[in-house]
Amino acid sequence: MTNIDYSQLITAEQKTEQARQAVIASIAARRWQAETAGIDVAGMHIETDDRSKALITGSAIKAMRSAAYTLNWKTPEGFIQIPAEQVLAMADAVSDHVQACFNREAELLAALEAGTFIVEMLEEGWPNEPVPESAPS
Repeated sequence: MTNIDYSQLITAEQKTEQARQAVIASIAARRWQAETAGIDVAGMHIETDDRSKALITGSAIKAMRSAAYTLNWKTPEGFIQIPAEQVLAMADAVSDHVQACFNREAELLAALEAGTFIVEMLEEGWPNEPVPESAPS
């Protein structure tokens, strides 16, 4: 006769919680993907990875302290000079983008808790995503 160690069995509640934690991790990963995808500001693409956000924040602090500040910013096309006022606008746009990503993550987590989350929601509603073309009428 084989002895079964029932303490090693995974309960239905544990499976449900593991699945819930996996969805939470997927939502967070999708938020990070959207957050770091970059944005377009006044026709210029701005990276939103963590290093770029830190550099932009530092430049914004400098721009707040000196209206005469000019940022020498490297783009794929070469360097451009960005005056203090535009540096602040760029920092605001990046901050707004990041906050919108966290807001969307919070919405999805609320839907998960309410039992209304469906997997398709993971790809909808993120900032800076392409707007789907309308269907012909």
